[in-house]
Amino acid sequence: MSTGNISVPYGLYTGLSTTQFLLGTPLNLLCLIYFLTKKKRSNSRFLYLCINGVDAAICCLGIFTALSSFYDGAEMLFGSEILCALQGMLSNITQRLSVFLIAVLSISRTISLACPLKHISRHSITLPVFVYTVLLVFQATMPYWFGVGYNYSTSFIKCGWGITDLAISLTAQKILFVFLLPFQFLLPLIAVLVSGGLTCVKMLGGSQVLTLSEVLATDDDAKKIKKQGTITVVFLTAAYAIFNIPNCAMLIIDSTWFISDGKIDGFKDITLSEIILIGTLLTNYTVVGNSITNAVIYICRIKKLRHFSRLNVFISTIRTRVQNRVQPAGGSTTIENISLQERTLSSARH
Repeated sequence: MSTGNISVPYGLYTGLSTTQFLLGTPLNLLCLIYFLTKKKRSNSRFLYLCINGVDAAICCLGIFTALSSFYDGAEMLFGSEILCALQGMLSNITQRLSVFLIAVLSISRTISLACPLKHISRHSITLPVFVYTVLLVFQATMPYWFGVGYNYSTSFIKCGWGITDLAISLTAQKILFVFLLPFQFLLPLIAVLVSGGLTCVKMLGGSQVLTLSEVLATDDDAKKIKKQGTITVVFLTAAYAIFNIPNCAMLIIDSTWFISDGKIDGFKDITLSEIILIGTLLTNYTVVGNSITNAVIYICRIKKLRHFSRLNVFISTIRTRVQNRVQPAGGSTTIENISLQERTLSSARH
């Protein structure tokens, strides 16, 4: 592989990161607040809360890259050792957790459709999420266990650490590289594609895409809402595949090159600048694009969420509450009743 001249398109990164921060953050926060206001506690609600919370954190981190890209790769916020480490750890944790949560949501929905009489307990959902989160936290702090910290890269516009900096054997470095990068993105992708495929087959085959709660439900509207929820999961699965398949393909190529010490035919003509450009675009923005798209899908698919996001509905709700407080059961307002009482007393005096 030749090094070539590295030319980083900072203008492109500035636009993408600014969109990530200004568009993705409020959309995901809006969805998060909506799901928090829902009184019904279900596994889907829990997973939606986790997904939107993680996606909101991913989009918030875009401010780091946006500022540095705008000033042609200057450290800016990355200049702080604490902020650099914080961004690096949060980026590693949230991006992996985001794809994992979509996989859990897709798998749980497929199980419910395949076995509608099987109840999926909350612990079977929260336990894998908790265990994987703990693993990611340990993984993100791993460089400090080897005396290596997070460093800012002007080419990748983020803080990170290199596996080759760890004081371990070359074989261990290769195994760790495969586990940390392609494995943690490829495995959820396979699970999502299989689960989404099975759901689509059932829907196209005319099967009733109903879970246990829907089978037992007697309200047709409730069943319709639940079916729409399944369709929403299918849209999430499709968006997941669109954004993560290219990312996983790049990670596999990168891992193959790393394991083979760059001696594979076909890699000789690839320059380092091309690897950095493609790698940065995919690793920095595919999961981010998925995070923004998830929020857009929620808003487009959930009617109540669209109403929840409208300012006039908020104002109407406030107005209704004020009127309900002022207006008694008889129908006349308190002010009108007071005026009537004053006129009655006045007539009595005369």
